[in-house]
Amino acid sequence: MSLCTYDDQSRTWYGPKVVSVYNTEANVGHILNHILLRTPDRIIQIDMDTGHRMNCAEFRLRMVRFARSLTKAGLQKGDIVALANGNSENVAPLACAVMTVGGVINPLAPELNVDDMAHMMRVTQPKIVFCDDSNVEVVRRAIDKATGGGVLPLYVVESSRDDVLHAEDLLAATGDEEQFVPAHFGDSRELLAMILCSSGTTGPSKGVSVTHAQTIAMLGTYPMGKPVTTFNFSPLYWGTGLHALLGTFSGLASRLITRRPFSPETFFEAIEQHGVNVTFLPPSYASQIVKDPRVQQVNFRALYMLVLGGSYVSDGLRDQLERLLPNGRTYNSLGSSELGWLTGDLAKRKPGSVGTLAVNIIARVVDDTGKPLGVGERGHVLLKGAEPFVGYYRNEAATKSAIDDEGFLRTGDVGYFDEEGYLYLIDRQKDIFKYRGYHVSPSELEAKLAQMEGVQEVCVVGVPADADRTTELPAAAIVRAAGSALTAPDVIRIFDGQVSDFNRLRGGVYFVDLLPKTPSGKVLRRKVLEEVMRLRK
Repeated sequence: MSLCTYDDQSRTWYGPKVVSVYNTEANVGHILNHILLRTPDRIIQIDMDTGHRMNCAEFRLRMVRFARSLTKAGLQKGDIVALANGNSENVAPLACAVMTVGGVINPLAPELNVDDMAHMMRVTQPKIVFCDDSNVEVVRRAIDKATGGGVLPLYVVESSRDDVLHAEDLLAATGDEEQFVPAHFGDSRELLAMILCSSGTTGPSKGVSVTHAQTIAMLGTYPMGKPVTTFNFSPLYWGTGLHALLGTFSGLASRLITRRPFSPETFFEAIEQHGVNVTFLPPSYASQIVKDPRVQQVNFRALYMLVLGGSYVSDGLRDQLERLLPNGRTYNSLGSSELGWLTGDLAKRKPGSVGTLAVNIIARVVDDTGKPLGVGERGHVLLKGAEPFVGYYRNEAATKSAIDDEGFLRTGDVGYFDEEGYLYLIDRQKDIFKYRGYHVSPSELEAKLAQMEGVQEVCVVGVPADADRTTELPAAAIVRAAGSALTAPDVIRIFDGQVSDFNRLRGGVYFVDLLPKTPSGKVLRRKVLEEVMRLRK
């Protein structure tokens, strides 16, 4: 199978063409129910915290009971259910149950603050909300703020409180679980399965509409050929968490979950005690792992696929990780809430590249006028999946701005393809700024700074040179490595000697204790800029 093909006439790149093994005319519930019935004894989920191993038969039993109870509670086709939950054993069967009865899941990060959670609730207007015991009060305040003092049914997962509704009460036996057959709710290319949150790294999150057809296409294109244990820290809020769940249905994978937040210690425990074969890490987590003094004592023999993504991945970090993997390697990847998995360097590593196009992904690179560009030419990256992206929920303006006349998604990335079809991303279009007419790419500067001894993490932003914003100056926010005595003059002296004049850190160097991030580990560049502006005063 060719990893990537290029049509010189239309200047379009194509990922491998694969027809889904599942019927995209069906609804998601039909497919999930069929898979669970077919392999009842297969372990589909392992709870790292309790040791409980859930097979497909038990998963289906819980899914069906949730489905019956939600229907009895009044949930109907098209109703939205907000899930402000981390990973625990009933969250996945619950999410699958909502889609099975025609509802739409809207996963929210359990760590969101009141304002951000209320913003998404105003967008989606959920009919029912689920949360964890740890964030009940935040979710209550968000509901109050989003509804103007209204009341929504709020169910709490794994709670012993006596002042809440308990999600586990929806698992009451019905007596007819074996006879359950999912209903058909209509056109899968119009019926929504999920509303995902856009990353929100540069502004408020939008609601990314994902249809049943898109979800089924994701299920059917990457079946696992052998039994594997997969693990990551992402809740369903983030695409990597959601795709890890869907991946357990497309093959022989068992999904390892934990309620604990990321820490190197928990990661090491998962790797050694549970023999994890496939894992995903954002670079910020991976950096902490390689710098942890215990890492050299950890047995990584079972781990053969360590996927990295979510932000810039340096080749130096990959080299450090691969020295730990006697039977595997790292994989750089790119994904989006709108289209799912987009690229990966499955065949080979090429420095600076995010790989070739994933299955059924089509790409173009265009200039500012929309004219397609050829091999090696830099421009705006456009992408399209097997099933069309239908837009942002209740946001016609954002949808129109994001999708061109041929159905391509304007990703906001600037990049180019080489002669082998490997994609290189230069930066986010909205992150690139100008210094006296020169384009400054924060990612390129961050890559150089990250290699400097004493730098643990770094983010580069453009700060206004004056009140009139006549130009912007490159500035760096740096988290020092443990024990480092690195100073701002040190950084400027070393860095300015390595770059062109317009890339010099004229906006200054600022040391911070941490970089603000999304729950998945992406740096919130807008928050970094706010902090740098505060420190400059």
